[in-house]
Amino acid sequence: MLSAVAARKARLAQAQGQAAPQETKPTSPPAPSSEPAPRKKSTPAKPAFSSQKPPSKRKPSAPTNNPPKRRKTKNQDRKGAQEQPGRYFAQQDAFRAQDDVIVVDDSDDESSVATSSAASDDELPSARASASLSKARGNRAWSPSAPLADSSDEDDDEADEHVSLDHPHPQAASSAEAPRVLSTFEPTLDQNVFRLSSLDPSSQPKRAVLLLRAPETVALLGVYSLTVLRGAVTLAGVTLKASSTAHPVFAPRSSSLPIIQCLRSTAPREPPLPSDLPANVHGAASGSDAVILLQELHTGIEGLGRVCRTFDGFFAPSRWHRNQLRFDLGLGGVYFLPFHTPDITPLVIPSRWTAAADAAVSNNDEEAAIKRHVYLVRGPKNAGKSTFARFLLNRLLSRYRRVAYLECDLGQSEFAPGGLVSLNVVEQPVFGPPFSHPSIPFSAHYIGAASPRSSPSHYLDSIQALIQQYELDVQNAPLDEDQAEDEQGRIVSSIPLVVNTMGWTKGLGADLARKVEDIVSPSDVFALMGTSAEDEQPYAVPTAMNSGPGGPRVHTIESVPPSPSASHYTAADHRNIAILSYFHAVFPHQPPSSPYASPVAVSWNTALPLCAQPPYEVDWKVAFDKLVLTGAGMEDIVPEEVPTALNCAVVGLVSCEPGTLDSEVPADDVPPRLPYEQGASPPLPSASRCLGLALVRAISPSPKTSLQLLTPVPSALLHSARVLVMGELQLPVWGMLDYRTLDGGGEIAGYERGKVPYLRWGKGEGAGGERRRVRRNLMRKGQM
Repeated sequence: MLSAVAARKARLAQAQGQAAPQETKPTSPPAPSSEPAPRKKSTPAKPAFSSQKPPSKRKPSAPTNNPPKRRKTKNQDRKGAQEQPGRYFAQQDAFRAQDDVIVVDDSDDESSVATSSAASDDELPSARASASLSKARGNRAWSPSAPLADSSDEDDDEADEHVSLDHPHPQAASSAEAPRVLSTFEPTLDQNVFRLSSLDPSSQPKRAVLLLRAPETVALLGVYSLTVLRGAVTLAGVTLKASSTAHPVFAPRSSSLPIIQCLRSTAPREPPLPSDLPANVHGAASGSDAVILLQELHTGIEGLGRVCRTFDGFFAPSRWHRNQLRFDLGLGGVYFLPFHTPDITPLVIPSRWTAAADAAVSNNDEEAAIKRHVYLVRGPKNAGKSTFARFLLNRLLSRYRRVAYLECDLGQSEFAPGGLVSLNVVEQPVFGPPFSHPSIPFSAHYIGAASPRSSPSHYLDSIQALIQQYELDVQNAPLDEDQAEDEQGRIVSSIPLVVNTMGWTKGLGADLARKVEDIVSPSDVFALMGTSAEDEQPYAVPTAMNSGPGGPRVHTIESVPPSPSASHYTAADHRNIAILSYFHAVFPHQPPSSPYASPVAVSWNTALPLCAQPPYEVDWKVAFDKLVLTGAGMEDIVPEEVPTALNCAVVGLVSCEPGTLDSEVPADDVPPRLPYEQGASPPLPSASRCLGLALVRAISPSPKTSLQLLTPVPSALLHSARVLVMGELQLPVWGMLDYRTLDGGGEIAGYERGKVPYLRWGKGEGAGGERRRVRRNLMRKGQM
């Protein structure tokens, strides 16, 4: 090896000796010798570089006496950098001082990069950081599946040398921007904000009066009741006029926040305020456009954050944003928000939505009372269908006294927990997410899954039955009433229908969506455009439906981008909080004033977890006539395994018409068996109705016939539920835990954690935590 090196040095010295007379500069460095040159005290000795390079190892066609211009420039830059004194250390570099380094053409790039790195010590630190950051962004991160760098990658390496020296951090102006204003209303105590005191503060909730001027806005977080005393305001795109109606508002951080905006008063004379208000309120309200009354609303819904820790504290500002609160209204659980924060998104209704809703709602009273009005909302997922359907529902309630709502989205239902196709009759506007207004539907059918994939025919039959029931029992039911309008001027003689469809618009979902539209036969279709090109037209619409006297009017409207809060809460999280809200809800025991209205939950009982609440205990041999298991794989469950499958299951309480059940289980079996038939179909939707959901707490082993159920359905309706239908829907894990002792890791409802059924405790292996297994005996199809 030493002889080869010496031979190459000799050839290099001979070549430099021949080229020495042609050199124009007399101060050329000496040629390298076999002996190392002595070091100088002032500057370290540099290796000799001649104008003529040694013979290259590359192709013979490559010129050797004319180096590239770029490399020459780099050599000059390197020479200037080496002449500068050391920046940090006075000690000389020993690697630069040795003379027996042979520079060949193949390693020129490496030496150039190394020398330029050493010369970069004189650059500014920000430039060096920017260059390294830009180069790091340009190169792909190391991956175990990426091939090793080959010698043929020289061009890529040279291209990476051209880096950008832009500032590595974002501009400071973006971080210094002022937060967006949510509330333009500037509260001042005893001038435009008045706290009302009662004689007995412990028994009555606190109240506050706000005097607004157009177009001031008020953003409130929490749970409160809103009453418009004078003028008019808009809330979530709906105009609320002065009346004695108190509207409950639920505004958590997990959904878009409704904003109160004052409208300019157009009345020639200001109507009088209620006489029970203080005199100072009457005097200060003379120059305001609207007067609103805010009141505390104690429903217990805040306790759902303890039940489902994903939503813990979601009705209050986050702890790192509470310092931005600048005014206290004096209402417990209500927070005035002056500015926008990253975890709070205001509800913005596009102008196209308002224009489309106004175009669909007829202003002619006779036409609105006679014609059939069915409004269908369709579009891809995450396009805002549920938000627009809720906005349209509230908009119609300002025109009609009652509005029917058909929910066809099994995963994100508005008034019922997931897994139900339901028909509800609504009388009051809803201001809040779906979990804030669970209700007992007018009629419903239990599918038992978050998607109709496993039972599409049952899904379509259920929608068909609900549409028939709407046309027969709901649409023209108010014709028996004496008045055509109520005291607020709303139409009473007709009930329009709003249909919310699912966001599954491809494959089988597109076929189901098309059939649902054929079954509903809407008068108006609101098509929300998708965010991508694939979602622009979810499924083909027949030509007759786009134009012609017999087809519906199609309103194409823009979709709204998902709020930033959507990244914190997934669709599964919203389903979990919806079903937990349903099981903790307290419905009114008195029947509603109207036989058509759907009772809505008035409060939530979160004092005890589900595992500690007393259940109903019934004898299933007497109470139920049939048990049906529906869903994927349910037909394989044999009768002996039914008690095991039924434990801790969510079931639907179904009421069937007399004479429609055909149970083949003998009544004199010893031991008694559950009325279950393997592979049986669910009850016919045309002859049944789902009253609600229940949770099977426990079922006693044979020969006992006891069954424990937890359900929020009023007891007056339970006597007609003779069929249990079990599907794929399951109770979230949060519903099985005892949140009272969850932080301490103690007992669950008085029992040790290890002895509690349905739960397994321990440390599981995280995703990616196991050892990676590499399969090298696999081949792609293109490699064969």
